[in-house]
Amino acid sequence: MSAIAFLATDPDGYALIDLRDSLSGRPLQPVLPVSRDNFAPTVARIEAEFNPRWAMLRTSPWMKPLLTAGVFIAKAHVLSLAQRIMHRSPLAAEQVPDFDLEHSETTTEHFNQDALFDAPTFGDSLEDLIQLYTQQRQALPQDPVARKRLELLIHAESVGALIACEMEHAGLSWDEAGHRALLREQLGERVSEYARPPKLAFKAQELATALNTPGLNPDSPQELLKALHKAGFAVRSVRAWELEQINHPLIKQVLEYKKLSRLASAHGDVWLDQWVKDSRFHPHYVLGTVVSGRWAASGGGALQLPHAIRQVVRTGPGRTFVVADGRQLEPRILAAISNDQQLQQAGAQDDLYQWLLDAKLVSTRQEAKLGMLSVIYGGGGGASGAVGAALTKSFPTAMRFVEQAALAGQQGEGVRSFLGRGCPPADEQWMRAQRDTADEASQRAADAAARARGRFTRNFVVQSTAAEWALVWMGHARHLIHQAGWGEVCRQVFFVHDEIVFECPNELADQLQRLIAHAALLAGRTLFGAASPHFPVSVAISSNYADAK
Repeated sequence: MSAIAFLATDPDGYALIDLRDSLSGRPLQPVLPVSRDNFAPTVARIEAEFNPRWAMLRTSPWMKPLLTAGVFIAKAHVLSLAQRIMHRSPLAAEQVPDFDLEHSETTTEHFNQDALFDAPTFGDSLEDLIQLYTQQRQALPQDPVARKRLELLIHAESVGALIACEMEHAGLSWDEAGHRALLREQLGERVSEYARPPKLAFKAQELATALNTPGLNPDSPQELLKALHKAGFAVRSVRAWELEQINHPLIKQVLEYKKLSRLASAHGDVWLDQWVKDSRFHPHYVLGTVVSGRWAASGGGALQLPHAIRQVVRTGPGRTFVVADGRQLEPRILAAISNDQQLQQAGAQDDLYQWLLDAKLVSTRQEAKLGMLSVIYGGGGGASGAVGAALTKSFPTAMRFVEQAALAGQQGEGVRSFLGRGCPPADEQWMRAQRDTADEASQRAADAAARARGRFTRNFVVQSTAAEWALVWMGHARHLIHQAGWGEVCRQVFFVHDEIVFECPNELADQLQRLIAHAALLAGRTLFGAASPHFPVSVAISSNYADAK
């Protein structure tokens, strides 16, 4: 039996669990009012007996007490995430309203234990949840293929929200002492929050002298840019990627300062005090706000850990990280969604780039990578552009697919991912700027805006589908780990785009590696069926995250 269990609150201080047959809507039990003490045990009992899909407006505040009590729920329907998907998806049979930002899904950042059973706010009552769920079901497309895809996206996104909560609860193993030692070595003794550490202050003074600008504040982009111009460097900005193009000792000084300044501000002592507790980093993940479906983080810089910091991400004795990422994922995704048989043939082996080398389409692996990215994203020039042209000739179906997505974007139209996540059409302001081209300057601006939007939509159809594959991959891995009985000792602890980090006992690492590879196979078949392209993964086993990269 397929069951749905709604989680809501009532004015009397109880959680409400309404368990129904998800097809007929028939109640399977009377609505259960549950006290704080009985909440987790009751959920555990219903999970074991009925294995329902748990419908909730947001994961907060429900997941934290369940995770604290060690209760695992397999499936979810997070209504706020589903609403955002349905609002944007061109597959939806009818328009649904979007949620305000306060309804966007985060992990347990705003969790308040005392508020778990408070009186419901608007949208939190059981009646509201059932009404919203019913509206979402009615808005699903009638076409069975489209309906199946959109349902899969909602379910995968919802399980992703559970995984985000589980990762935040578990935390990422962190060497606090090693981190402090790194800060002392790189920055010098700890100072107040608003002062420069000694070594950074010394480098700032060195830089001011070298640029002949007394009192220079190198943390001010405006001041630093002005000083560089004065010194004869015709740079447009002080962004690192631009400065790295200049081979000059003074520019190297600037880059070294920026690197240390970033360490102090982004991962210094204050950051360590705030985000690392009991030798574990607990970041806050945010889902549903990035249009492509990629995750964001609301604090702690979870998705941007520089290499210098990764060296202090270490497990304790007897445990290890298993770090996995999809190999050459985006070209394989493009092969699947475009149904380009030649590109699928190239991806049939583990190393797609080696196939391109063997076919003499490229002369080096770097050319293969840059050329393929040029094909997908429409960028590149010079050598990468020439290789991209050769690849375009070899994979015309894939090329037409992304070109059509780019053309739609240039015309202000929306596009969608494979499962139906929507990139909405351009807004009225953008469309008006395309129409109002009375002079040459406005025409150039409109053309530039059209090209930029075309690159975005060209990117979107691939990147968003890759994000969906990663969600389904994580969901399968989570299920297989639980099925194997490893849930208490083997956990996913980190995720960045198409890379997953697990932590487990040393003796389980090899088995976990095989499980992760199998989950990737299942993810491809779940999205694309039996004819799915090959989705190999690279796996590294190490007690130090830096060594696994």
